[in-house]
Amino acid sequence: MKGKDYTGYSVEQLLEDDFFLKSYFYPTDNSQAFWKEQALRDEVLAKEIVYAQMVLRSIPYRKQTFSSEDKELLWKRISKTNHKKRSFRYWYSSVAAVAILLLTVGSFYYMNYYEEDNLTAIEKVQKPEQPVGTVLLILADEKKADIEEKNSHLQYNKKGELHINARKMKTSQDSVTSSDNKNELIYNQLIVPSARRSFLELADGSKIWVNANTRVVYPVTFDDKKREIYVDGEIYIEVSPEEKRPFIVKSKKMDIRVLGTKFNVSAYSDDSYITTTLLEGAVELNYKKDQIRMSPGESISLDLATGQLKGKKVNARQAMAWAEDRIEYDDITLGEMVKKLSRQYDVHIQLESEKLGDMKFRVSLRNKETIVDVMDALKEIIPIKVEYKEKDIYIR
Repeated sequence: MKGKDYTGYSVEQLLEDDFFLKSYFYPTDNSQAFWKEQALRDEVLAKEIVYAQMVLRSIPYRKQTFSSEDKELLWKRISKTNHKKRSFRYWYSSVAAVAILLLTVGSFYYMNYYEEDNLTAIEKVQKPEQPVGTVLLILADEKKADIEEKNSHLQYNKKGELHINARKMKTSQDSVTSSDNKNELIYNQLIVPSARRSFLELADGSKIWVNANTRVVYPVTFDDKKREIYVDGEIYIEVSPEEKRPFIVKSKKMDIRVLGTKFNVSAYSDDSYITTTLLEGAVELNYKKDQIRMSPGESISLDLATGQLKGKKVNARQAMAWAEDRIEYDDITLGEMVKKLSRQYDVHIQLESEKLGDMKFRVSLRNKETIVDVMDALKEIIPIKVEYKEKDIYIR
């Protein structure tokens, strides 16, 4: 799309533009840089981009058909923003018209990316629109707890009582358990920003290591039939075995069903793949009508653009090396490495060319290196030059 000028584009045109939609659902460093440049050129276009993104965020992505409740919810969101910015009343009515058209017709281009099944309650929990600087716990009553420690430890007991770094947190949820109302689970969400990690122990004893730039939605206590969490990002999880209550990890397009096992899931919204790597036990991947049972030492990736599933045998412990403060890969491209390092160290790494990102190599770093140490190590492995400008790193 290099070279195209979007100056003068309206929100309606953006919502009908294939490249804009692909950039929103499958963002890359290049596409993000492209839209940033377009916005800097034209202040009006910058607002159109923001409002088009607002419309896309407002529509549940897993539905191809929408209920009257969904329509009403979207109307309320747009109307609320309209009330705050009366000077844009005419423009917002245009956005609302476009949004309702999308809801009604149901055949809009980007809907084909997603499955037909309805969103579950856990998937409807809204993600904060503003990025966070510290580990953030958002409770079901919308109260928030900022956790300043770089590596936080959250633990729930069987009653749903919460301890953060060994300190008990007083919440309105303390007296609520799954037996109080089996039809209404209480969902919290843990959000971990760049350069941070967290550990979460759920009420059933399952343990989750949460990587940088990751959001986990989970119930305070589980119901009697199943245990279910939602992940946007990367986790390593050791599931407490319970034969009568299967554990389900939901992500943007795939569900992972387990009874008791250890595995890693990488499901970042800005990646083109969802990858599951099994260390111990057994899991079942559910994608559309496919059900695939995995074996230990196997890694399966879902290509979000094509919908294809690809499996291979791997050194499974390398997939969760990050949880042990290690960087270890037998075979990784520089492009993949750059994404992982950008999240881990909260920097923006840019490659001179896409061809450079295809370079493959092996790396093993076992100490808590700084980003400069890592770059120096990479220079010993592959022929690159590195330039630093504050949080921007350029690789040539």
